[in-house]
Amino acid sequence: MGLEMALWLLSAMGIVAAMIFWNRRKGGRAEQVGSSEDFSNVTMYFDPIHGEGHLFIGGIMVIVLVALFFYEFAKILRGMIF
Repeated sequence: MGLEMALWLLSAMGIVAAMIFWNRRKGGRAEQVGSSEDFSNVTMYFDPIHGEGHLFIGGIMVIVLVALFFYEFAKILRGMIF
């Protein structure tokens, strides 16, 4: 079970690193200046190019992967205690 834990943790850390590098690479070219008619809420939350979709979707993936990591950790602890 230790290998599965390591895979979940490494996947979560890899997604966090990818989000950080993507956000730095994206920089200021996607900043919106002017009216909000050009961008809708769907664009802002789900589009990784024009909006902040990489943070929203990546954040959900990190939450799921960390939850799976702690699930595997709890299974190991349960096996040691009982």
